[in-house]
Amino acid sequence: MSNPLCEPRAASFERRAWLKTGSQLVARGSQLLLSFAFAAAALAAEDAPEPTLTLEGHMSLIGGLAFTPDGKTLISAGSYVDATICIWDAESGELKQSIRGEKGSVACLALSRDGKTLAVGGGDATLRLLDPATGKTLRELAKHRGGVNAVAFSRDGKLLASACDGDEAVRLWSVDKGEVLHAMTIRWGAHSVAFSPDGQVLAGGGRFGRLVLWGTATGTQAASPYLGKGKVTVAFSPDGTLLASGSEGPTVRLFDARGGKLLRTLPQCAPTSPLAFSPDGKLLATGGPDGTVKLWAPQTAHLAATLRGHKGAVSALAFAPDGKSLASGSEDRTINLWEVRK
Repeated sequence: MSNPLCEPRAASFERRAWLKTGSQLVARGSQLLLSFAFAAAALAAEDAPEPTLTLEGHMSLIGGLAFTPDGKTLISAGSYVDATICIWDAESGELKQSIRGEKGSVACLALSRDGKTLAVGGGDATLRLLDPATGKTLRELAKHRGGVNAVAFSRDGKLLASACDGDEAVRLWSVDKGEVLHAMTIRWGAHSVAFSPDGQVLAGGGRFGRLVLWGTATGTQAASPYLGKGKVTVAFSPDGTLLASGSEGPTVRLFDARGGKLLRTLPQCAPTSPLAFSPDGKLLATGGPDGTVKLWAPQTAHLAATLRGHKGAVSALAFAPDGKSLASGSEDRTINLWEVRK
């Protein structure tokens, strides 16, 4: 006859044995998970793209970037105390020339499509048109009443747009005549500007969530959606079908540029991300406050790659004309050049 007093004890031994075995399995499982995690991290680090070049020389954040039409030269603007435009050899990273801003800080730049005219805006409310080959000032455009935050050329180089905080103005200029064609307003200040590829529409981003569209022929406002808080950045796709807009969110919105319909959003983007489409329109680059650059497929909102290399927020982006490389500027005062894989 079995002793009932022993059965619970036997069960207790079995329970302890099971618990011990279970603990061992859990421990082994945790070790395996950690091993997999470390292996995945190592693989990710191994596969993570690295900059092909890192350019150093500016003394403050990078306010603007532009490649020359042949892609062999990169032009950068150092903002605030730096107030310097640097001309780099994009293949070797050699600093070819440094142009000191004449008055006040350099805040932004844009290069005409033919590469012959460089527009520079800064804290002294003056736009300057320079010869990028010599650094010589070709013309000064002084109509703003505050710092110029952004400049952009139309694709044919005949029009220039500028955005200013102090006078809440976006101005549309004739490059040949140096005259203001239209003066538009974004209440509370203008932060960014971009032309549609055909030059018929100008998009402007405000400092407090406003996106405004104008017809360039008349300066008439076509639309003015409110996107939320924060500075708004804008960029048109090369074929003119998409308008990308970044604001405090943190998402980047993609609109049908012809009808204004919201098509999709890109998640996990930084508020007021700098934006740049690749020349073929297959990629959209966004910059983050964590120093990363994300490459997206704009037609599907698929994240294609994350580029890590900066120690400060990304402040400027530019694709090379052939689309094979991307330049990113940062608050860490460096510029990274990346090989782009599609």
